[in-house]
Amino acid sequence: MFNNVKLSMFLASRSMMKGSKSTQLLIIFIMSLIFVNLVFIGSIFLGVTEATNNQVINSLYSNVVIEPTNDEKYISDVYSLEQKIKGVPGVVGISSQYVTGATLSYKDKHGTWTVRSINPDNEIKVTTNYKYLIAGKYLSRLDENEILLGKEIAGGYGGDLEYTSLGVKVGDNIDVLFNNGVKKSYRVKGIYDANFIQTNTMAYISQKEMESVIGLEDKASQILVKTRDNGNEDRYIKQFLEMGIKEEIKPWTVYAGMVKNITNSFNMISMMISAIGLFVAVITIFIIVYTSTISKRRQIGILRAVGIEESIIIQSYIFQAIFIVVSGIFIGLIIIFFALKPWFIEHPLKFPIGLASLMILPEKVSMNAISLIIAALAAGFIPSWLAVRKTIIDAIWGE
Repeated sequence: MFNNVKLSMFLASRSMMKGSKSTQLLIIFIMSLIFVNLVFIGSIFLGVTEATNNQVINSLYSNVVIEPTNDEKYISDVYSLEQKIKGVPGVVGISSQYVTGATLSYKDKHGTWTVRSINPDNEIKVTTNYKYLIAGKYLSRLDENEILLGKEIAGGYGGDLEYTSLGVKVGDNIDVLFNNGVKKSYRVKGIYDANFIQTNTMAYISQKEMESVIGLEDKASQILVKTRDNGNEDRYIKQFLEMGIKEEIKPWTVYAGMVKNITNSFNMISMMISAIGLFVAVITIFIIVYTSTISKRRQIGILRAVGIEESIIIQSYIFQAIFIVVSGIFIGLIIIFFALKPWFIEHPLKFPIGLASLMILPEKVSMNAISLIIAALAAGFIPSWLAVRKTIIDAIWGE
């Protein structure tokens, strides 16, 4: 058997050495592009999904969200609850917030948005929005009558919802009518752009200011908990429940319905494009091998006439197909890891859901490589098998 394989490889190498070098290089290059396409599509969709997940965690909900029970509007005794949570190993930040709707108006423009109140000293340990100021300053704990606006509320700075924005700048005064009927005037202290449209349509005031508006203390609409690592939220939630916390405790994924839909859609699109790519690869290899067998029918007939087994001839064409695909995969890996990946790290794509780069998973790359090799096996076998089915006389005479 080993001798048969050795002979098949010899026939394959001789056949390729006698063929057109430029044509073979072009075919290998085409295979590399097919492989790059397979990996690239899946990686960019994974990158977008990862960027969205990070935005939901880093700018909106952190890792774990504690909310009041269904029959309560606010969480009570927030200070004691915070002290309990801080004692859990792995918890790196806690931010208690009031969340309310409010109508913001400036001159003849107005709109309804969500207003959150924060203790800025705690908030910076939980979300990263403070890093994305594009004008003015971040809130401080003692701020009164000052407000921080997302760019989709303020307007300008390349916002996507310019037609609904207020068109204000830092230093302008806006009116805020809260849901409880209280109306106050606030100076715009800062404007931020978190690169996430849901975050950019929110406004922030200090916790102290919000408590003066709603007349409450030591309560919260929600408590955001930042953990040291992502993906272990269920373990932290279990610990919180074992500590006797009675409030509703949810992981960030509960609030990421949009992300789930995007992920499912991207997975479907990626699978479709990958299937098309593999089909193109199969057709390309099939045509290459089929054309080769047609042009070498006489040679195949002679090989069979001198006693070369049909299986050895078929193997020789399969080896040719595998050589083309493996060479294409090798060149494709060079393109991916030494050209595309570094470029996307330096130039991530900007989406309304955040900045997305390629997320290349080794298991995905391996799966695409294996799929392409299997496709090569099939595409190399079928035309060569058809070629050796002819009688030796027909093959030699070219009939």
